[in-house]
Amino acid sequence: MIRFAQSFVFLIFFLLGSYTVVLGQNIALKSSAVIPNSQITLGMIADLSPAAPQLANKRIARAPAPAKTVVLKRGQIEKILRQNSVDISALTWSGSKIVNVVGASQKISSDDIQQQIDAFLRDAEFRLPHIIFEFIPHSLPDTIILPVGSLQVDVIPAVKTIVGSRGFTLIYRVDGRTIKNLAVRGRLNANSEVVVVQQPLRRGAIISQSDVDLVGLDISKAHDPLFKLSDVVGLRVARSLRAGQIVERKNIEYPPVVTKGDFVRIIAQRGSMVLTASGVARQDGRMGEVIRVQNSSSQKEVRGRVIGPSKVKVEF
Repeated sequence: MIRFAQSFVFLIFFLLGSYTVVLGQNIALKSSAVIPNSQITLGMIADLSPAAPQLANKRIARAPAPAKTVVLKRGQIEKILRQNSVDISALTWSGSKIVNVVGASQKISSDDIQQQIDAFLRDAEFRLPHIIFEFIPHSLPDTIILPVGSLQVDVIPAVKTIVGSRGFTLIYRVDGRTIKNLAVRGRLNANSEVVVVQQPLRRGAIISQSDVDLVGLDISKAHDPLFKLSDVVGLRVARSLRAGQIVERKNIEYPPVVTKGDFVRIIAQRGSMVLTASGVARQDGRMGEVIRVQNSSSQKEVRGRVIGPSKVKVEF
């Protein structure tokens, strides 16, 4: 008889469509709840007996931001349920009268931030095997609060080549969505064995083995240093160097294959036809450079490309 009455009442309200009726339903409110989603539902903040999925899915409020707290009182919850077509008179209440609702979060500590930068630098050392990096930040935040989800961290140096960077930008993404950009400034040490001048070298000097050596130094302020003696021996000094100075790529150049005043062979070729003439170089020229040469027979000056020692090729 009781079951028939309950079914009859349910049918009436179902047909009227004004309220969701749950007879003999107990709502046991929790004292606290952590919400991983953007919305708070009744099932997240209360235990329902017997189980009632439709009622449990009723929206109560928007979830607080990660690690933030909102307080929901029983009276508020009842009012919201009534607005959502729930027959409050059919419910019984137990448990807490107040629910402390906290937005779910994941916390990034200052140690985590340092480890994320260090991991980036260890990876960079595989790509730049000559260099050992050490980053000392000026300061780090105690904690970063992020939403729960799949975390991705991208570390971007201030300078693309890393060496010379005074800081890093860390981009935090959760489930593919950018949540926070963090700028961290500090001092980046970049230690490596690099080519160093052993004695003063003037512009135009050809570098010999005894002029340079490999020395372990912090190269964080160097621009494009060289890491092998073979990269500099036999090359010409483009800018005067002092003893103890790191040799950078801009400081050296390939010596000319042809020197001003040298006698050269002028070669002109079209198809299988090759013509040659003697001439004099009017300027220095490295391999591949175009220089002025004077034909010894005609005394005419032409422009030709250096293709080897004492050889210049012209177009005709």
